[in-house]
Amino acid sequence: MAGVLGDELDAGRLVGRDSLIAQVSAEAQTGPLPYFRRRVPEVPRRPRLIELHGRAGSGTSAVARKVAEVIGGERGQPVHHLPYTGDGPRSLLLLLAARVGVPPKDLMETVWEQRDISWLSGVCQEALKRRPAVVVVDGLPPRSGGLPLLRAVDDALVTTESLVLATSTVDASPHSGRLDVWEVPPLPPHHSADLLGLPEAVAEPLHRACRGLPVLLRAARGLLHDGLGEGPVPGSPEELFRQVQNSLTADAKATLSAFTVLDLAELPDAMARALPVPDANRALQELLLRGVLHQPRPGYWRLPSVLAELARRGRPVWRAGSLRRLERAVLGEVPSAPLEPSVLLAERMVISGASRARGHIDPIARALVRRNDLARLLLLAGATDVALPLAALARQTGHVDLAHHIVDSIEEPAVTRAESAVLARETGQLGRADWSLFTLEPEGPRGENARLRAAVSLDQGRVRGAAGLIRSAVEHHQIAGDESGEAWAAYEYGRLRLVVGDPRGAEVHLRTARRLFGLGGELRGVAWADTGLAWALLLGGDPSRAVPALQRAVTGHRRAHDPRGEGWALLRYALALADEGSADSADHSLNRALDRFEDVDDALGAAWTRHHLALQGPSGAVSMPALWDVAHDFQAIGCTGGLAWTRLEIGRRTAQPSLVAQARGLFVGTENEAGEHWADFTAAVIERDGAARVRALKELSRFHPPALLPRTPTAHIPRAARYTVPERLPDGSGSVENPRPEDQCRVLLTLLDEVYEGGTARIRVGVEPGAAHPWAVVGPEDTPLLSVSATPLGDADLRPEQAVTVWPSSAGAAREGGSEFRITPHRAGPLGLRFTVEDRRSGVVLQQVETEVQVLTPALVPSTRGEG
Repeated sequence: MAGVLGDELDAGRLVGRDSLIAQVSAEAQTGPLPYFRRRVPEVPRRPRLIELHGRAGSGTSAVARKVAEVIGGERGQPVHHLPYTGDGPRSLLLLLAARVGVPPKDLMETVWEQRDISWLSGVCQEALKRRPAVVVVDGLPPRSGGLPLLRAVDDALVTTESLVLATSTVDASPHSGRLDVWEVPPLPPHHSADLLGLPEAVAEPLHRACRGLPVLLRAARGLLHDGLGEGPVPGSPEELFRQVQNSLTADAKATLSAFTVLDLAELPDAMARALPVPDANRALQELLLRGVLHQPRPGYWRLPSVLAELARRGRPVWRAGSLRRLERAVLGEVPSAPLEPSVLLAERMVISGASRARGHIDPIARALVRRNDLARLLLLAGATDVALPLAALARQTGHVDLAHHIVDSIEEPAVTRAESAVLARETGQLGRADWSLFTLEPEGPRGENARLRAAVSLDQGRVRGAAGLIRSAVEHHQIAGDESGEAWAAYEYGRLRLVVGDPRGAEVHLRTARRLFGLGGELRGVAWADTGLAWALLLGGDPSRAVPALQRAVTGHRRAHDPRGEGWALLRYALALADEGSADSADHSLNRALDRFEDVDDALGAAWTRHHLALQGPSGAVSMPALWDVAHDFQAIGCTGGLAWTRLEIGRRTAQPSLVAQARGLFVGTENEAGEHWADFTAAVIERDGAARVRALKELSRFHPPALLPRTPTAHIPRAARYTVPERLPDGSGSVENPRPEDQCRVLLTLLDEVYEGGTARIRVGVEPGAAHPWAVVGPEDTPLLSVSATPLGDADLRPEQAVTVWPSSAGAAREGGSEFRITPHRAGPLGLRFTVEDRRSGVVLQQVETEVQVLTPALVPSTRGEG
């Protein structure tokens, strides 16, 4: 007897179905389907379309899954399961498009205008030509009701090497001559006995009661599993199921009733465990052991239709009026559950006229936009208005004209203001984006607004204020539970560290962002984080590793259907090639980047690309007319940083001090101190003022490593100088890329307890001077007293609220000079903490550090203590 009750036995074999599976699989491999049988172009290739039909409970779905598994394995093709949802051919084709990976650009035409079913079939056909598949369409309506669905799927498979397996309760071949039909009959008595694990004579009454139907026989086997078959032998399916129900616990009965009322073909694990049942986990396992629920594939639960129908005849725990409560419970798991069942459930709620359905649709639509999942978003669009999410997805996938068209067609400007700001920023219209975001305050999500303002500021070359905006964004996203927003805020913080020339610091935040993007299935975000991490390699002086990493990032953006991101990755890839010395390859990649930027109307990316192309020029010559055009472009879009560098390049090549002075003024306006000194250096070279040139180089040495500084008496400005707005180090020891640890003090944080939701943990803070720091060679009585204040960047309390006093101490004496804070988090997940160190006497801020702790739920294993 099998230990796990479902459609499969322990050996992965369906009892009594081996011969049928072998025959269907062999038949599917013969005839005109395989490509080597159809080498003559004049002969049209037709796919094989196989129907498996049988009474409800005969296991046609299990047989179809097994046949698909066998054929898919033999052909090396993926298998896609499409449970029938009760909708028409358009919905079925959109589900197929989502499963086979139809790119958003191929579906975008249907957003402009409603296209017919044949067009959708053609789109799916192109995807299946690229990668053939075995498709299982499960549970078609009987007779002619399923024919439009079969024809739609059949048309999608024409001229491909794919196969469709359809299941139904009735033979549809009299209505269609294109079907290869197989019946899945009830099991004979000896196979029923095998399934029950009983001698045939003993199993015969149960075989009659179950009508030889495997689904009912598995439920009967569940009764025998714990010796519950001591009562009278049931004489009918109704009596059998009544005994099964009577054997269930209260939680299992409630869960069975919930599955019946929800009436979904399959329920993902996360949604099933979210059902409002006291112990849903145990109830699910009990129903699995009783043979009532099946697991057709990992991570999914299924209540067979014959058992659902029997359950409806009894007294349900959840009545039809409770449907809204159940729907709200399972839709609350949208972030972690597979999205397709949520889409289908939300679509049904809208069609049924459920009140408050909008509150469930919005987060589902946002999740689909984050994944660039246009096919499933179009499913929702068939039932409700999702114009704004469609505009966002069109923007992300490079269809900027369509995004503008949708935004302009929405009559409520307040609704579209945030999307208009993002659209302006991603098309490089920085001045307009900045103004739009300014008018949004205090409307809209504060975290998103703060993050976008920081992004625009960095685009413009302005660093000051960006860190505060990003920290505010992180805090608001964490409080709101917006993991995607938190990931983008972490990415922007990593980008900020790249802009100020701190690749090591950037890597920490970019890896955090990448992890959060990966958990949310946001491939576009993963590609942006990968681009940042690869760029960090270049800023760290390692172009040999940066080049292949950026090449992989380009591919990542392409796979995520993100042409704008692909353009930025190509631009950085070209710059890495130029730094490596591959000028011809760099020029080719710059032109490719320019094509992408022009395709998506990204004026900022196009301007920077033209800036570098003008500097490179044909045969290495600089194109002055092109530089003037670029300066005009930067001015038009509001990118002060790009305009300053371009005017500086024009000024040094034309030896015009007035243009250099204008560039310097722009650097002053953006608080780019290094840029100011590059302008001073250029002016000194033009005016042949050797003393001024030396002074400028000395100032530049406070921002850049020696390798970046000019070694000849020319006004050459290295390309890498414009990659960053570097921070100035107080000791002038060089770039922030290579700080000298022995000259620095570091904040030492030690977590003394595990951190869990609702609990209190201690964290010790101390200040440790480097070996060459003056504080390291004097006694405690001669070191200054410092104040440390702590701020939680999320939903948590910190005690004490006021600053604590510490004094600098070496590693061995850090405990003696440190102090403790107590943290009480109110939400599981990552929690950021910010510590600010000040001179206690003067109040001058000396250092500010941030760290992140993982808040566990009380049931999880405590984290390892450590230092950070």
